[in-house]
Amino acid sequence: MQQRRVASIAAQADQQEQSPAEREREIRQEVTRRIKQLGEQKKFKEAVQQLAGLAALGVQPDTQAATALLAACTRSRDMKVAQTIFDQLFGDFLQPDEVTFAVMLRGYGSQSPPDWQKIDAVLTQMKMSYGLEPSAKSYNALLEICYKSNDSDRALDVIDRMANDEVDPDDFTYEIVSRKRTWRSYLRKQFG
Repeated sequence: MQQRRVASIAAQADQQEQSPAEREREIRQEVTRRIKQLGEQKKFKEAVQQLAGLAALGVQPDTQAATALLAACTRSRDMKVAQTIFDQLFGDFLQPDEVTFAVMLRGYGSQSPPDWQKIDAVLTQMKMSYGLEPSAKSYNALLEICYKSNDSDRALDVIDRMANDEVDPDDFTYEIVSRKRTWRSYLRKQFG
């Protein structure tokens, strides 16, 4: 049914005499929105079908659509599938962004217990393979994992890494650390 919705958007775009680039952008946005909805409903297989449906319309997926699919996988806590999708879609085909990596970090962090070895591997891959330096967005994902797993020692290490990498905390960082007095104090000490 949703494939028909996307096909309908494609037909409307053709009738409105949109440029091919505008048509593709509109189709990608609709598919990305649908993938996010399916991810929230934990309907991973349907989310994969949505992304695959782009090819039937002659539209290449973009980083946002592929990242939405990764997020759907991580909601189902199937990190093997998420890693496989990451490996297949990113690199030669699409360029991941920091949001993509934050999704992967949160996914490995949602494991019980968090898979810190994989989290470190994601951070290394982000830097070494893609030349992306972690910003507050990545560090916030790590702090969220620490909060959810009640890992204060690791949270203080994350704050140290932020300071060493000269990454300034943002509003969301302050929101996360405000939940734990020792974290809040330590952040103030490091970034005073």
